Amino acid sequence: MLQHKFGFTPAKSHSSDHRWYELKLDGLPTILTKVSHSRDPINKCIEGKTAKQLRVKKQYYEGMMSCSNSRDNYYQQVRKDPFPPFNILF
Repeated sequence: MLQHKFGFTPAKSHSSDHRWYELKLDGLPTILTKVSHSRDPINKCIEGKTAKQLRVKKQYYEGMMSCSNSRDNYYQQVRKDPFPPFNILF
């Protein structure tokens, strides 16, 4: 879903213990996230961490995963109101 719907591409410069994806938008730092190789359901803690990596609040992330937020909506969200802001590292 990250690749096809939101335009992320595989990030090759990271560890092989997870699948890493990145999104480069003009004027913003690269958005980077990792996804487990496991087919097990994602628990709430991991969902929260992934939402932060994608720079959105958990509720917005849930909308992304349920297909109620489009690519354009996501790009607008991270440009106007990233959460956490890009100056906060984690």
